[in-house]
Amino acid sequence: MRDRSSWHGKLLVQLNDAWPNGANSFRPGDLLDVELGLYLLGTALPGHAAADTWTLFDGYPYSQAFGGADTPDELLRIRRARYYLTAMRRPREWIMGLRAYIALPVELRGYELDSPEDTPQRRSPSRAAKRFDVYEHVLTTPPPFARRRLPVAEADEYRFKTKDRTHSVKFDEALLKAAGGHSVPVPAHDFEAPPTLRGSPISVRWDQLRAAAREMDAREQALPGVSGGRWAERLERVELRVRDEPRGQFRGTNTFTIQGLAHLVGMVGAGKSTLRDILTFWAATKRGARMTVVVSDVAETLDVVNRFAHLGVRAAPVLGHSTRERNAARLHHRLANGEATSPLEHTDEAFRFLSSACPVDALRGTESHRPLRLADAPCGTLLPVARHEERGQEGAEESDESVGARLPAGLHELDSNEAAAPPPPEEKSTPHACPLWGSCPRNIGARELTEAQVWVSTPAGLVHSGVPAQMNEERIRYLELAARRSDIVIVDEADRVQMLLDTAFAPSATLVGRSPNSWLDEVSRHKVAELAGQGRIQLSARDVDDWTNAVDTVASATDRCYSLLVNDADLRSWITKDYFSALTLHQWLMANWFPDLLGTEQEGVQEGTEVEAATERRTAMEHVEAALDRFRDAPLQTEEPTGPDDQVTADRNRLSQLALELLHALHGSETRQRLRQVLSELVQNDEDVLAELDLHAVRFEFTLLLAALHHHLNIMTTLWPRVEAALNLHDTSNVLSRRPPPDYDPVIPESPMGNVLGFQFQGDDRVKDGVQSGELRFFRCNGVGRELLLTLPHLPEVDDRTGPNVLLMSATSWAGTSSRYHLHTPVTAVLRPREEEAEAILRTRFEKLPLYCPDTSQPLRLSGSPTPELRSAALKKMLHQLAVPPRGLPNAKSLLQQELDELDDPDRRRALLLVGSYSEAKEASEYLDGIPEWRGRVVRLVPDEADLDDTWMTLRRGDVSDFASSDQGHLLVAPLLAVERGHNIVLRGGKAAIGSVYFLARPHPRPDDIALAVQAINDWAVRQIRGVGYEFRRTAQAAPTPHEAGLAFRSRARRQWNRYLTRRLAWSSLPEDEKTAFTWDQLVVIWQVIGRLVRGGVPARAVFVDAAFFPQEAAHRGEDTPRTGLLAGMHAVLGHYFNETSDAAAIDRSLVEALYEPLFTALSEID
Repeated sequence: MRDRSSWHGKLLVQLNDAWPNGANSFRPGDLLDVELGLYLLGTALPGHAAADTWTLFDGYPYSQAFGGADTPDELLRIRRARYYLTAMRRPREWIMGLRAYIALPVELRGYELDSPEDTPQRRSPSRAAKRFDVYEHVLTTPPPFARRRLPVAEADEYRFKTKDRTHSVKFDEALLKAAGGHSVPVPAHDFEAPPTLRGSPISVRWDQLRAAAREMDAREQALPGVSGGRWAERLERVELRVRDEPRGQFRGTNTFTIQGLAHLVGMVGAGKSTLRDILTFWAATKRGARMTVVVSDVAETLDVVNRFAHLGVRAAPVLGHSTRERNAARLHHRLANGEATSPLEHTDEAFRFLSSACPVDALRGTESHRPLRLADAPCGTLLPVARHEERGQEGAEESDESVGARLPAGLHELDSNEAAAPPPPEEKSTPHACPLWGSCPRNIGARELTEAQVWVSTPAGLVHSGVPAQMNEERIRYLELAARRSDIVIVDEADRVQMLLDTAFAPSATLVGRSPNSWLDEVSRHKVAELAGQGRIQLSARDVDDWTNAVDTVASATDRCYSLLVNDADLRSWITKDYFSALTLHQWLMANWFPDLLGTEQEGVQEGTEVEAATERRTAMEHVEAALDRFRDAPLQTEEPTGPDDQVTADRNRLSQLALELLHALHGSETRQRLRQVLSELVQNDEDVLAELDLHAVRFEFTLLLAALHHHLNIMTTLWPRVEAALNLHDTSNVLSRRPPPDYDPVIPESPMGNVLGFQFQGDDRVKDGVQSGELRFFRCNGVGRELLLTLPHLPEVDDRTGPNVLLMSATSWAGTSSRYHLHTPVTAVLRPREEEAEAILRTRFEKLPLYCPDTSQPLRLSGSPTPELRSAALKKMLHQLAVPPRGLPNAKSLLQQELDELDDPDRRRALLLVGSYSEAKEASEYLDGIPEWRGRVVRLVPDEADLDDTWMTLRRGDVSDFASSDQGHLLVAPLLAVERGHNIVLRGGKAAIGSVYFLARPHPRPDDIALAVQAINDWAVRQIRGVGYEFRRTAQAAPTPHEAGLAFRSRARRQWNRYLTRRLAWSSLPEDEKTAFTWDQLVVIWQVIGRLVRGGVPARAVFVDAAFFPQEAAHRGEDTPRTGLLAGMHAVLGHYFNETSDAAAIDRSLVEALYEPLFTALSEID
């Protein structure tokens, strides 16, 4: 987090004295911000209008498109300006700021202009005359970090608050001395220390990696009880090829160089993780490099840390505090499958970094009748009892969730004994850090990061977690610190990380829909079950009480909104023309009520256009707008007038009263009549509105209800982290409560349609007597998250530091037109198995196995089943035909048993059965276990956090590799996406333990998943900028000005966004370009799954059972084509690169051959 306003400094003193009284909403700091933007315009886009300036702040290359800033130094000025001016990156905010600036007396201004369309002319003001020197300094020096001071508590008595009470603790000198106290300083990160290799490229010869692998083997062999990684043997099984652009191919090499951003791909099972770990060991031990390794999940994070610890390399994990309890519980669940029956008997090196112990807990007084919750530890919230100091600098460390996310208006915390009175003196004291923090077991990971040579983390750990205030005053996220300190950052499964970043910056959910795809219903059911299970004792905590009330309000408001929507086609049409929010509905109402004063302009078009209108009508419009604005801040709470001249509060309170009544009043009450009366008075009985009063009244009612829903949904998501433990919400989706940190706003581009927050109503296909239901979705788009991955090498440049070398790794991060997996950076190297192993993988075979309903020609398919009941019935029919031997034939074997018997390698006679979800896996495994032939031979995959009464037929996802050592399990039933990536299922020699896979379901994303739309629009935006055709530059230059180019780009992006939000994901309904992208998406999923079966250079067999893979052939209607079947589509998109006469670039053909040749061969020869 950077300090965006301290540079105002002494300039404010010179401006405050002369500031006009009528400019209260536009302050001197705003003037300086506007002028900083105009000053940047003069150097980045000289000669352009002031209105064009906002295009420099939103992260898109308008300056390059219009012949402006293009050199590294010029672009660096723009990047630095974004840290100070992100609040003005939207056209509307910038134009409003400009107009307020123009309205100021010219003697205060540094620029002369009469309208936003004018080119600003620099003048020489007498006040703050050196302002331009300050602007130049701001744009040419690193933006300073925001700081927070957290003094350390001393020997004394302190208080701290938990959710429902205040506790007292006393630290004495003896305790502090024993714990190290102030004599042993808490370690801190050195922000100024350069990377060890100072940003130089990293080159390593293959023989150096071989030597490092042998050393790793030797070190592990010297450790008792540590299973060896067989590093040298594994490395010998792979070979490296690098990009040779002139020859149009990837050629073998003995040297691997990482310079800037490197992109390494490899055939599934080629050994990318092996190379990752050997390269990290070599760089750390032979070059002294500092490394950051990004892996898929916390379990792998801890495994990699332990692995390097065994190898003698100092490594530490980056872990967030908010998920520690969940991660510890998952580890306990996994260990429960072993011999230890009690959690107290569980031992694992990973617990060292997941400790929940709090030494202060033992110091509490007699009120400590229960242990402190994990989130209640007073690491930075100790308040001195004896001293009554006024709060000075910023206080307690904010949690990851609270940064940038404050409680909504009207919501505040009260102690259980606290009245609505001024807080006691001690509550005004400066919060202090716990003096035991430096030796506290729960913070050992954070402390070890200061000295660790290798950091290991998940994407979320780096993006969300920040350096504790106990260590450094600077507020900084670990991702930015990793970029400053690291010589190399290795990102494993980079295509998956790209998807996670997109989701992190655009959380979304289906708020209400048909079960089970209904987040609000899921949360409501869970809330009721938790409260009923404990007699509602949880409501003694104020946060829980506030949260449950918010859930109830959201549910009530949603039901009332649906009552209107399902019955009113006009209302459905009104809101489905676009996504909407409480603010946009307010704006639509104003445009409908005052069309003569307001147009229906899109964002960024000038508002408040002067028209011939009566002063009285304009005053009425401004009054209504002010009342609606204040109503949205707290829709269900009334306010006191701000003074005798306050004319707005009365109407604002009438709206709140109406909203309350609408939530609870019966339809026969007079509430809706009063709503019509209030509406008529607000529009001063406008004849046009009264002529369609019923229409406007319904829209007005919906707007009031949605404001209540929106506000209390915000309360729900804000309070979620505080009540998560009390109500056991860990297993319930909480994607909406995870807000992206604002630290990255200046780094990534804004969402192409503008950062938006809103709802979308998607009507379903069934309409009966004019009644139609649908899904209500909620989303919050805060930027193009995937760009954070590609800009990582340049992140420290704003601080005049060289960035790290970054290595992106994946098997499928080159994926044609896939909007989810394809990384928009050239592939620099390819990792392949040795020729003999590659030849073995080429023997992988596919088979189509259509099954039919008994005594009919109706093919069985899971994908696309119209109801859960039909899907369940189809699954059981499939399993019966696969697992039960034919009747009447002596010694007959089932199809599954025949498949196992035909596998050449007896050690690999296991099969993987893939279904659509964990619930389907449970249903399938129970059905199979009921068949005598398979009883005791079926293992079901379950989530890591699942609570199980018996464990002998289940395997947690984190322990899926143990299936290879199972003596009884011959069938593993799992959700398809649960085994797409992650832990390998291999025999001791590294050979895949599973020989065959049955696809009982076709991979298909949930149609209600807004993440698909987010990934699609982000992919569209990145292809515009980074694509080979330079589409962004071409279309921008077609506009006369950057301002108009920016508005046109956002308009096109909005159309694309609405298209992605409303499209039907049925295969047959997608246009050709989207069908091709969708095919690449599913190709990646299928090939990643099959990759589990070819580890160690062995062939696999894949059997496609779901008729949705080949619907025409299954129904005996001829061969499938790319238009009708996924398998045919996959063959077609790959065939384009295996056809030498196609227009595909030679380098791309070489790449696709290296990555996907076994898949293409198997599809070409499919039975």
